[in-house]
Amino acid sequence: MQTLPQTRGLRIGIIAALAIALGGVAPSAFADSLDTTKNNTQSQIQANSDQTNKDQAALSQAVATLQQTQSALVQAQADLVGKQQATQDAQAEDTQLAAAAAQAQQTLEARQADVTAAQQAVATGEANIQAERDTIGAVAQATVQQNTTLTSLSMLLTNLDSSNISDQIQWTSQVFSASENAMSELQQAQTRLQQAEDQAQQAEQAAASAQAAAQQASQAASDHLAVTQAAEATAKQAQQSVAAQLAANQKASAAAQAAVDADKSKQAQLQKQLAQVEQQIAAAKAAAAHVTNPPSAPPSVPSGGGGATPAQAQAIAKALMPDYGFGSNQWGCLVNLWNYESGWRYNARNPSSGAYGIAQSLPASKYNSVGTDWLTNATTQIKWGLGYIKGRYGSPCGAWSHEMAYNWY
Repeated sequence: MQTLPQTRGLRIGIIAALAIALGGVAPSAFADSLDTTKNNTQSQIQANSDQTNKDQAALSQAVATLQQTQSALVQAQADLVGKQQATQDAQAEDTQLAAAAAQAQQTLEARQADVTAAQQAVATGEANIQAERDTIGAVAQATVQQNTTLTSLSMLLTNLDSSNISDQIQWTSQVFSASENAMSELQQAQTRLQQAEDQAQQAEQAAASAQAAAQQASQAASDHLAVTQAAEATAKQAQQSVAAQLAANQKASAAAQAAVDADKSKQAQLQKQLAQVEQQIAAAKAAAAHVTNPPSAPPSVPSGGGGATPAQAQAIAKALMPDYGFGSNQWGCLVNLWNYESGWRYNARNPSSGAYGIAQSLPASKYNSVGTDWLTNATTQIKWGLGYIKGRYGSPCGAWSHEMAYNWY
C-alpha cells in the first residue's frame, strides 16, 4: 500500500511501542536501555567531532603546504626559464667568439703568407743586389785592366788618335756613372724590402695577438656556457623535484579532504542516529504511560461501520481479527501499520498515488470485492485490508515488517 506523508519520527515511535508491547520488555527497562544507547551515541558524536577537528587541522596544514609548494614550483619554473635564456645567450656568445677566433686564425695565416712573400722578396732583392755588385766589380776590374798609370795613359794617348781617346774617356765615364746609379737603386730597393719585411712581421705579431685574444675569449665563452648549462640542469632538476613534491602534496591534500568528508558523513549519521534514539525514548515513555494508564473502556462501534472515527475503526478491526486467524499478539502491528498508512481514517486519500481508506487500497475500487459502500464504511475497508494482509504477508506483523523495510505494504 502507498503511504500518506508521515514523519519518520512517528515510525520510530511506533517501533518503540511495538517493542514494549510484543517483546515482553518492561517499559522502564526499555527506556533505560535507550538512555544508554543515547549516551553511547553522544560519546561517539563527541569522539568523531574531535577527530573531525584533527582531520580539519591536518587538511588546513596540507592545503597550506600545497600552496607553498605551488608557489615554489612557480619560482622554480621562472628560475629554469631564466637559466635556459642564459644558456641560449651563452651559446650565441660562444658561437660568435668561435667565429671571431676562426677569422683571427684566417687573418694570421694571411699575415704569415705576407711575411713569407716579403721574405722571399727580400731574398730575391738581396740576390739582385749581389748580382749588381758582382757586375760593378767586374766593370771596375775591367776598367783597371784597361787603364794604366798616368804615364802609360799619356803614352797611350800619344799613340792613339784623338777620336779613340775621346771614345775611351766617354766609355769609362759611362761605366762609372752606370755603376753608381745601379748601386744607389739597389740600396733603395734593399731599404724598401727591409721595411716591407718589418711591416709584415708587425702584422704577423698583431694577428697572433688577435688570435690569442680571440681564443682566450672563445675559451672563456665555452667555460661560461658550461657553467650556464650546469645551472640550467640544476634548475631543471629543482623544478622536477618541486613538481614531484607538489604531486605528493596534492595527493595528501586529497586524502585529508576525504578524511574530513568521511568524518562529516559519519557525524551526520550519528546525529541522525541520536535523533532516532531520542524519538525512541520519547515513544517508549509515551508507551509506558499508556501501559500504566490504559483507556478505561473501548469506544462504542457505530452500527455497520459507516462514518467511524479512528478509535471506532480500531475497535471494529480488533473484533474482526479472530475471523482471519490473527491473535492478540498481532494487534500492535496492525495498529502501527494503519496508523502509519492512514491514521485509521476511512476517508484518508494519498494525493500522490490515489490510495484510499484505512487500508490504503490502490486502486480504491479493490474494496468492491467486499462491499460497494467502501467509500464511507470502515468495516468494508477493514475486512478487505485484513484479507489482503493474510493473503499477502500472512499476518499484520509480517505486513508491518515489510512497511518498515520498504515504506509500503
